Amino acid sequence: MEKIDLFYILFILACLHVNSVTSPTGTSQINCTTGTNIEVGNVQEGYEGDVEIITNIGPDDHLVLEGYLFPIGVTFLELVYSNGDSTATVRTIKPLDADVLQESGGILYYSLTCPNPSLKNIRTLTVQDVNDNPPIFESKSYNTTVSEATAVGSSVLKVTAEDADIYPVNNNIIYSILPPAPDEFEVRDDGNIRLKQRLNYNNAQQYIFTVEAKDVGELSDTTTVTITVEDFDNLNPYFDHSLYKASIHENQIGQFSDITPEAIKAQDGDTGINEPVVYSITAVFPNEYQSNFEIDQNSGVISVTMALDREETDKITVHIQATQQDDASKTANAVVSVIIEDVDDNPPKFDQDEYTVSILENSPQNQFVLQTRVTDLDLGGFVGTFQIIPESVPFSISPDGTILVKSSADLDRETTTSFSFQVEAQENPPSTIKATADVTIILLDENDNSPQFTTSKYQGNVYGNQTIGMQVVKVEATDLDEGPNSEISYSIEFGNEGGYFGINENDGEFTLVQTIPLVENKILQFSLYVTAKDGGATSRSTSAMVDVQAPGDSHPQFLQKTYQGQVEEDQSEADIVKVEFLSIDPIVPVILTVETEADKFSINQDTGVLSTKVKLDFEEESSYTVQLSISDGTNRDEASVLVEVLDINDNSPVFESHPASVSVPEDHTVGDDVTSITATDADAGFNGEVRYTLLGGAGRFNVDQETGVITLAAPLDRETQDVYQLVITAQDQGRPSHSTTTTLDISVTDINDNAPIFSRQQYEITVSEHVEVGRAVVDVMATDKDNGANAIVTYHIVKQEPSSTSPVFIIDAESGSISLAEKLDYGKAKRYTLEVEGQDGGTPVLTGSATVTVWVEDMNDKAPVFSKVQYDVSVYENLAGGTALVSLEVTDEDEGGFSKGHFIMDSDTFIINSQGVISLRSDATLDRETLDNYNIQVIAVDQPVDGLSSTAQVIITVLDVNDNNPQFLPLPEPIEIQEGAYTPSSPGEVCEILVTDADIGDNGCVTITTSSHSELFRFREDGTLLAIEELDRETQDVYDVVIVAMDHAIPQRNNITTVRVNITDVNDNAPVFSSDTYSKSILVKDVKVGDVLLTLSATDKDAGSNALISYSFSEDSSVVTLDAETGDITLTSDLSGVTEDTLLTLTAIATDHGTPPESDEVEVLIYFKIAPFTENVAFESSSYNFAIKENEPEASIVGKVKALTGNPLVTVSYNMKSHKDVFSVDGEGTIKALRPLDKEEVEWYILTVEAIDSSTPPNTAETTVSVQVENVNEAPGFDNEIYEAEIFSIFPYKFPIVNIQAWDPDVGESSELQYSLQESTTLLDVEANTGQIYVLDASSFGDSLFTFHVKATDKHGLFTTTTVQIKVKQSVHRDSVSVISLNQPVYIVEKKILEMEESMKKVLGWTVKVLSVRAEDGIEMRTILRDSSDKTYISFIAMDSSGAVIKATEVKEKLQSNHDELKVELEKVFDSDLEIKVEEGSGISEDSEDSSAAVIIALSVLLAISIVGFVAVLTVCLVRMKKMKKDTDSDRESFNIGKPKISSIDKSFTFHNKKEDDKEVKFSNTPDSERDSENDTDLSNGNSISAL
Repeated sequence: MEKIDLFYILFILACLHVNSVTSPTGTSQINCTTGTNIEVGNVQEGYEGDVEIITNIGPDDHLVLEGYLFPIGVTFLELVYSNGDSTATVRTIKPLDADVLQESGGILYYSLTCPNPSLKNIRTLTVQDVNDNPPIFESKSYNTTVSEATAVGSSVLKVTAEDADIYPVNNNIIYSILPPAPDEFEVRDDGNIRLKQRLNYNNAQQYIFTVEAKDVGELSDTTTVTITVEDFDNLNPYFDHSLYKASIHENQIGQFSDITPEAIKAQDGDTGINEPVVYSITAVFPNEYQSNFEIDQNSGVISVTMALDREETDKITVHIQATQQDDASKTANAVVSVIIEDVDDNPPKFDQDEYTVSILENSPQNQFVLQTRVTDLDLGGFVGTFQIIPESVPFSISPDGTILVKSSADLDRETTTSFSFQVEAQENPPSTIKATADVTIILLDENDNSPQFTTSKYQGNVYGNQTIGMQVVKVEATDLDEGPNSEISYSIEFGNEGGYFGINENDGEFTLVQTIPLVENKILQFSLYVTAKDGGATSRSTSAMVDVQAPGDSHPQFLQKTYQGQVEEDQSEADIVKVEFLSIDPIVPVILTVETEADKFSINQDTGVLSTKVKLDFEEESSYTVQLSISDGTNRDEASVLVEVLDINDNSPVFESHPASVSVPEDHTVGDDVTSITATDADAGFNGEVRYTLLGGAGRFNVDQETGVITLAAPLDRETQDVYQLVITAQDQGRPSHSTTTTLDISVTDINDNAPIFSRQQYEITVSEHVEVGRAVVDVMATDKDNGANAIVTYHIVKQEPSSTSPVFIIDAESGSISLAEKLDYGKAKRYTLEVEGQDGGTPVLTGSATVTVWVEDMNDKAPVFSKVQYDVSVYENLAGGTALVSLEVTDEDEGGFSKGHFIMDSDTFIINSQGVISLRSDATLDRETLDNYNIQVIAVDQPVDGLSSTAQVIITVLDVNDNNPQFLPLPEPIEIQEGAYTPSSPGEVCEILVTDADIGDNGCVTITTSSHSELFRFREDGTLLAIEELDRETQDVYDVVIVAMDHAIPQRNNITTVRVNITDVNDNAPVFSSDTYSKSILVKDVKVGDVLLTLSATDKDAGSNALISYSFSEDSSVVTLDAETGDITLTSDLSGVTEDTLLTLTAIATDHGTPPESDEVEVLIYFKIAPFTENVAFESSSYNFAIKENEPEASIVGKVKALTGNPLVTVSYNMKSHKDVFSVDGEGTIKALRPLDKEEVEWYILTVEAIDSSTPPNTAETTVSVQVENVNEAPGFDNEIYEAEIFSIFPYKFPIVNIQAWDPDVGESSELQYSLQESTTLLDVEANTGQIYVLDASSFGDSLFTFHVKATDKHGLFTTTTVQIKVKQSVHRDSVSVISLNQPVYIVEKKILEMEESMKKVLGWTVKVLSVRAEDGIEMRTILRDSSDKTYISFIAMDSSGAVIKATEVKEKLQSNHDELKVELEKVFDSDLEIKVEEGSGISEDSEDSSAAVIIALSVLLAISIVGFVAVLTVCLVRMKKMKKDTDSDRESFNIGKPKISSIDKSFTFHNKKEDDKEVKFSNTPDSERDSENDTDLSNGNSISAL
């Protein structure tokens, strides 16, 4: 119910509102006789509806609604009336808007006119303004630049907003700055932004804030104000620090080495201007060093120009000044305290000029060679680095001068018997002083070279005329070692199974011992391995191959009777097919001959390849049958070759005729055809198939590659591009292909798709209201991108605001010139807006428009008015010329305000511009100390001619700027204070320092502080300099105190000076005698009364009378007297009565003249001798021999020396002159070791000890002390704590596993160590002398890790142990091993293993690892090619990317299917024709496996029986290994164990068999050149080793 009541109430109110809006304002009668003037009433803007109902209209009145005074009003109304009606209604045609009626003050004027007679019935309707318009700023942003010197209260910028409402209450605008508002600015009600606080460029360079304009109705607008602060040069320069500390070495010139707290730098206090500064030196203390320094005036870098001597002075004070470059009165001062540092000037020296030592060749890396020692007389001894010259020698030197082996590999006696080089000791930088010594190291021989054959393979032949005992070949080997190490014996190891051959063990002659059964038409080949072994204690051996050929009778023949081949036409010298044949060439040479078609074909005698001699033509003949023959001169065979000739592509496509150019309209549809082209090719098949491609056209055209149809791919625009050039290519599909090109031009035709565009969218002009009718006021222009009729433009005015009965402006349709059609009246309209349209001549017609705004110019009758009668301005002195001080605001009620006005002001100091801104003249300056106030009269005139004017007063007050440095008044002279113990609570007054400053306020308030010696001196508030710490004249008698006077301004100015404070003396030091005791020996007969026997001397650190000394004896003496001033002791008594040696003991006193006096005493001994004597010092022995055990603790006593004198008054002291770093000697002559000694380092030390007596001058003596360091037996040590290795269960007896090495710290005893296993095992054993661990029997150990301990014992029984871990792995399964054979010698294949593995990987797609390379057994027939007299079997495995081993059957299938490709790749490796054969079997014979098991059983039994059984087992093992036919089967001990004939593999890798769980095999491959030392050295490194 409540909801229904509410609904009715709202409905009634809505009806009342509608009634109020639409009901007429009033009713009136018309009077066509006299006319009327009636106020209709008031309405609010926005009103719509009836305004007035008119009655009393006569039938002949014919009323007309017309404008009155302000025609704009009638545009809101219409008259509802028909002739003859007695009533009429005036109503609105649009909502009333008071803002539009602003010119008439919101009153709408209109007239109801009776045309006959013409009488006006005037009506006025007041339209009340509503606040419906917000203020609008003239600009969304304002910018200005303001000097930091601008006076507070000055206006810096004015913002203006307009409110379109007409009532003052609605259009009154309030300005404010929105938060965050800067404290420095405020905005006034008139929009002027004024300075509230002084600006400081150093604090802020720019202010950005938002100003809001708001009316009474809270409607608002905002604008952004940016004020940039301009720096003003009002500050002095300043140093970053007032005190700098620097240092430089004596005897050095140039820049300081170090300046703290940072480099010297001064800069302008006005950071925005940053005027450059010029540096200078104002004073140097002490003054005599003024010429030693100079400063770079631009950088401030101080340099020493004349070297300084630290012994003369160790500290110098330099006063520097920075002066602003453009103003010499602006300065800053600082002090630089310079410390002079000492330098090092003594060179180092080696203890020997030459060193010579001998070491074994191949000595291990880092082995000690010798110890050099360097001494340096400078403090701290030698501190520097050692260097070997040249660095290329295989030795290094450690920081303590120890020379070590750097490269063991370079210590080869056979290459270099000795090394000579220099060691250099150089002091650490910056010193460049160095010393050198010569070093010679002689290498001693070791058996480290195996015998070397003159060639790796020897060739011999046995023919049908063979005889027993004939020489087949002779082998020869040499050994680079000396003595027994180079004596060689020869033997045949294997390959002589038939027993045909023998060898002389001394000279290597190879002879036939049994006749060989030859086979017709075959070459039997025997590959034998010969070993050369040297005579070293641990012998070394090398093997070589002897290849013996035994040819039978020759009968050459082809392998096939018919061969087939293909060749392309037009090819000369092209290979066709390779024919294969049997022969014993080159033993019996053969000749290949082309019997038919010899003019067209030829055959290579070396390769058997048939090739063309001329170019063949498929069109002439497509096949040939060529007859061939082979002959050795006695026997002959024939074969034929069928040659097929292949066709090639030899014709290019040809385009058919087509037009050169095609036209297409720019609105052509994308995807539609444009044109087509066609080309043909005379060839057939793929060679005749034509495909089309297109270039050019900017991506707007496509061509069908099969049909040649060209279509549009993207829209066209003629105005962007009107012509396209296409290049079409026709290409056939032959190999190689042929192609032809042609060009096609496409022209784009125009359509009317562009409207006219005016040169400007808005035109704005001002026209005086007095301009005559018909005068042109503006020209508009439009252009059209089309061409022809589509581009012709005609002009029309389509709308005029405000409208008028007749147009005020007309336009020329062709030229676009707008001229005046009626007289302008500023009172009727201040502005006209015209809408101009341009039409083109196309179909359909397209148009463009522009707006022309015409402002009507008015004409001045009101004087300008200043915003104030008097302006008070405060500015700071030293403003830059041209700085703005204040802006005078002037208003003028005339149209345009004061925009044409100017100002008049008479001043020599200030100037005013046309905007009313008063500035300081560019050539004027403000100095508060000269004049602090200015009173100026300013006149504002609004027109240049006959203008009206007004006057204002401007009072300018000059404020103080801190532009004066504090100035010191004359200082007192001299400045002195007595030395004493002063404290902060009880200071001593030095003097009073007075300072003045011409500035005022804080700028003129000055505080004085000390910048140096602040720990000793400070100032009291009244300027009195105080001493606050103890002053000791004897320590320092003069202090140059740097004092700084600084004002309280921000930033501060200062002045610096130096006060020299002299410390006066107090008698606080007693005299000190120059010696603790004075003694003299006198021969009685040589002296007489009056002779001076001795002179005493004492010194006193005090000065003046406090330092004057008088001498006296404590008791008078009848024999001598003491001179009080000189200290001379004079004989006063005759000594003739002295008959025996007598010692006179006296006490002398030295007393100063201070108050109270201070004194010192000393003992005086005078020895009167009767007989002459010789003063000398001598050791009891000319040499001493001592011994000390090595490793004794520090300060252990070595022995004692003693020297004697003949005078009881003379004492002796001792000095160690050599090995001071190892030994010392004390005052009693006791020699001690300064550190534990090591016999292995140095066994003998030869010391020189000096004795010095107390005579004047002193006497000296030297003795030689020999110190032997006695040996203490030390336990040996291993190189590694643990050794690891991996082996396979197939490894043969005595196969080397790892070499362990121990060293003995005792000199020369490392070679006498004995190695032994602590555990008993059948797996392995160790060689007692060398530490080589080798296999005994690994066949029964598989896939397990075994740990053993090896002991190294020296000859005295001390020992140490190390751990050896051996991992035994099962061998590779034979199902995974594949074998191929090549017609290449073994030694060539061995060198090419890596390249061969890569080539096979490329063909098979698997990783290939070669396991073994072996020669054939000599019973198979050779292949027919001339270079195929060798055959080598290669066993290998293949692995996929996961490491899984591929089964051999799968590998063989892929080898056979890719046979040709594999052949091509491997021929790249071996550089010759190659025959490849995939062999049956796995490369690991079953017999070998069976025999391996049998051997293991036999070995176990025979080892248990006796040594004879052991020899038998060894023989079986050798037989078994020969059967395996693998290079690894060679006896490692007899046949160079360290060089197994197994393929080299670059790096270790791991794989597993797909059929077996986690069985891994690691291959460690080492190039043959590195295998010589593999088992001697590399295995000792403790690295994990795997071998196959």
